[in-house]
Amino acid sequence: MTPALNDALADGATLITPNRRLARHLHREFDRRQLTAGRRVWPTASVLPYAAWLETLWERCAEAGAEGVVTRLLAPAQSDCLWQRVVAASPPVLLDPRGAARLAAEAWALLHGWGVGGESWRAWRRDGAEFDDPATFAAWAEAYQRQLRHADATDIAQLPDLLAANAQRIAGASLRLVFTGFIELCPQQERLISALALAGADIRRLEPLSDRPTQVQRTTAPTPRDEWRAALTWARGVVLAHSDARIGIVIDDLAQHRETIVALAEEVLCPERLLAGSRAACRPFEVSLGVALADVPLVRCALDLLALATGSLAVGEAAALLRSPYLGGAASGWTQRARVERDWLDEGRREVTLADAIVALQPRDLELAACWRRGRAMLQADTASTPRAWADGWRAWLAAAGWLQDAALDSTEYQARVAWDALQAEFARLGVVTQALHPDAAVGMLRALAQQRVFQPEGVDASIQVLGVLEASGLGFDALWVAGMAADGWPAAPNPNPLLPRDWQRARNVPHASAARELERARHLTQRFAVAAPVVVFSCAVEVDDHPQTPSALVLDYPHVTWPEAAPRWTQAIAESAVLEAIDDDQAPPLPAGSRAPGGSHIISAHSDCPFQAVARHRLRAEPWPVLPEGLSYAERGKLVHATMAALWSALRDQSTLAALDAAGVRERVEAAVANARSALPASRWRSLPATVRAAEAQRLAALVQAWLSIELARPAFAVVGVETQTHIELARLEFALRIDRVDALGDGGAAIIDYKTGGAEAPGQWFVPRPRATQLGMYALAPHAAAVPLPIRAVAYAQLRPEAIAVHGVVADPAAWPGLTECGALESIGDWTALESRWSVELEALAGEVAQGWAAVTPRANPSPCRNCGLRALCRIDSVVVAEEEATGDE
Repeated sequence: MTPALNDALADGATLITPNRRLARHLHREFDRRQLTAGRRVWPTASVLPYAAWLETLWERCAEAGAEGVVTRLLAPAQSDCLWQRVVAASPPVLLDPRGAARLAAEAWALLHGWGVGGESWRAWRRDGAEFDDPATFAAWAEAYQRQLRHADATDIAQLPDLLAANAQRIAGASLRLVFTGFIELCPQQERLISALALAGADIRRLEPLSDRPTQVQRTTAPTPRDEWRAALTWARGVVLAHSDARIGIVIDDLAQHRETIVALAEEVLCPERLLAGSRAACRPFEVSLGVALADVPLVRCALDLLALATGSLAVGEAAALLRSPYLGGAASGWTQRARVERDWLDEGRREVTLADAIVALQPRDLELAACWRRGRAMLQADTASTPRAWADGWRAWLAAAGWLQDAALDSTEYQARVAWDALQAEFARLGVVTQALHPDAAVGMLRALAQQRVFQPEGVDASIQVLGVLEASGLGFDALWVAGMAADGWPAAPNPNPLLPRDWQRARNVPHASAARELERARHLTQRFAVAAPVVVFSCAVEVDDHPQTPSALVLDYPHVTWPEAAPRWTQAIAESAVLEAIDDDQAPPLPAGSRAPGGSHIISAHSDCPFQAVARHRLRAEPWPVLPEGLSYAERGKLVHATMAALWSALRDQSTLAALDAAGVRERVEAAVANARSALPASRWRSLPATVRAAEAQRLAALVQAWLSIELARPAFAVVGVETQTHIELARLEFALRIDRVDALGDGGAAIIDYKTGGAEAPGQWFVPRPRATQLGMYALAPHAAAVPLPIRAVAYAQLRPEAIAVHGVVADPAAWPGLTECGALESIGDWTALESRWSVELEALAGEVAQGWAAVTPRANPSPCRNCGLRALCRIDSVVVAEEEATGDE
């Protein structure tokens, strides 16, 4: 703060700033100077942002009873709502009416700020004009103006001209104003200042920064991320050298990169916050640009509760709501509530209503379910109400639903709660410009308001300030780094408002209207930054997204310096200094002799694929998180195929019955089996699917089964003697439970075992490789011996039931029993069926022995690799091992 500004405040003048941040800064600087001067009591400084100052003048104007003054000043949210109504009610139909309304509001503000006053926009109105944006805006502006007159209201864009017309009533010698920090004043502001000055007000313009000798340098970094890291590392060094220093880091387009920059700042400036339990540690930095209020967890919880009560939520959002720490009983019950998401995914739900949530919570959290059931009666979810009525109902529902019931709020959360209350009050005031709203529209409008409002919690005056370009303008620092000074972006490309005529904008030198205008703005800001601190660094990245960049011509005159390479990241330093102990943990606890092996035949096949997969999936019960498909999942389709085949052959029983049916009879039996198979999936799952998907799945099953029946008819005569047969086998002193899809009695007196495969089926040549495939068929073939089944097994086969590949793959003792299957004598090193069973017995006993011993090495089969469909790679971390081995050997 300059001495002139300090003296003006001390004399009782009011400082007017372009934004709230500069106002807070000047207020703090004034108080700091009073403390430095030894004062303990002093008058509060009067520092106001421009918009807040206009509202104070409006109140003074209303108190003075000025003639011709409207009775209501619309708040920005009310004005935005009115623009949305106007745009939505006017042709043409738009894909994004909310975005168009936002552009129209910006054009309206520019029109009044840079125009000469009055309704000059009427000249752009041309009825019937197509694809003419200014004409469309003129029609919208006329409709908007009519709405304002109907409500006897004005908005913030027109307020300065209204105040200028009544300057004599609100100004006088007692009105002492100082304008500071503005990059420039628009014509409308100049008109207001002139009118107030003519009415006797004492108005001055002072710069917030004084000219002082500065050391200005420029530098470069390989990428924007390196540039930001260099700036933060530099700021850290300055603070360590001078603990009371105030450092600024200015980043162009801060909004787009905010999350990345905050993450980098925490890593560089306060890495202890990354440790568990340290989130409450005070940050040594502050980011000027906040987040949307709708993205604040406390507010998001409230919005989701309202959406759930009046409509539905996506499964992921509803599950996150149940895990929220802002619901009553979350500390002790959130883990049980989190299980509900898996229940919903297993049911195939995509959307969840309040009724669904209450039913799902019943077995998990009875208290919360009862709480929500009682609170549901407080909302009239099917009727339209005014914004105020909705706001009152929402408060009652949130209280009944347990929102913030027992949550201990920290400072930031408390401020978010205050911002939420202000948001609801703002929504309630929308009744001035909108009619009764239906539930979905009301919640949608509230969510839109929360998305537009920026939440920036008030915190300590941190040493390091990370700012956008406009927020930093006018602020003084002890050291300043300005990033993003590349020729491609500084000055920025012109970006005129598309709803205003280009010539009109260029003629009035409207911001962003032309390249010359942007150059003028960038030059002015660069000069202001160059005197904002004793030490100033301008920087740019050498390359952005593989596109080379050069420094802006506006900073080329400053000397270039090369900064030393940044110190290793703290995570890298820890990793390089750590002495790690290697432990081979390939052994799970052995399974007790005589116990039942988990997973049945599946644990043997999984062990053959990869021992770790078998232990993780069947003993640790590790499963990949389910992904909800667009229709039915592969597993669900496989279950339906198995259920259809079981129902069909339970009714037919033999080939002769099938052969005796005509085409209509076969179709009738197949359709009946398909209908019967629906019970394999829960009724709630079928309800979650569109009718077209349900019908298509029935047609797919019917076509698949009928195609397979042509293979069944070509076989020699058989009878089905077992469907979904339950049996067991003992291997390596472990019991394995089995379920055989089908057992057929063959014409020669033997039996064939059939296993349905809706995926790929392995050919017999892969059954006896060193890591054998099709192990379950071997277990099925050996099991009847233990179960005393009188029929000798003479064939085992996979029935491959895939729409694009209906086939059968198997082995048979006598080719005449089932032509087309591979004769066991044709297999290498296997002469007859007895040798086949002996080979299976040896290999399965060996695999079962490893399972019993708990062998759990991460050694997947090489070809084909089971890793692609395993889903447990994050648990075994085989990818990290492979990468480490490649780095060690230099392989790509």
